Amino acid sequence: MSKPKDHGRDRPTPPVVRRARDERKRLPAELEAFAAGDDDALWRRARSRDRMDDPRPVAASLVPGVANRDARAVFDARIKRLRAAVTAGDDESLRDGLADAVRLGLWRANAIVGFDVMAEAVLGVPSDRARALAKEGAAVQGEECQPADEATVALWMRAEAGLLEASPDARVWLRRGTLRLEIAFDRAADGLSGVGRRAAPMSKIPQGPEVVVDRPHGVAPLSRILERDRPRDE
Repeated sequence: MSKPKDHGRDRPTPPVVRRARDERKRLPAELEAFAAGDDDALWRRARSRDRMDDPRPVAASLVPGVANRDARAVFDARIKRLRAAVTAGDDESLRDGLADAVRLGLWRANAIVGFDVMAEAVLGVPSDRARALAKEGAAVQGEECQPADEATVALWMRAEAGLLEASPDARVWLRRGTLRLEIAFDRAADGLSGVGRRAAPMSKIPQGPEVVVDRPHGVAPLSRILERDRPRDE
């Protein structure tokens, strides 16, 4: 009985094509770093720095990163303007002021439970109308209608408190990443001095994301595991 022919032998060997380095599919950066010996490459991640390192007990601070007296000064000045807008029927000013109140989390500066309570109990504006106006105002500003991160709120309130120390009519806006200060020129030197004193400590806070190693507790670096499990001569 004849053996079946092995047709595989007749097949030509396919050529090996080596692609150029820039054409090859690359591994994710963390895997390449891990393969190159970086033990923590798989556990390293960026963490936002949007929280303030405030040493005060939570119960003793109104707004993280802002002195309580400054937070109250900003609250009082803004509530005064909001009440004036309500009395005058100035919906445009009320809209913008309420949008800023949301972004600042202004109610916290006077230990108020939330935006709705501030709107109804302090301003006398129904909460549903106040929320609608705030959303409209934020849309006009090109901003999100939600509280900003702690570092942003802290710098904004510190700057405003510094100006208010010099003039009760001073104002500060934050629009599309630009902080705008308004104060009468004859009070500007004192106002800017107050801003500088309060803002200077924040210049020492690192900017951008913080890189941390998030290795699970108890997991040793790979190099230590390999060394531990390496075969040894008896």
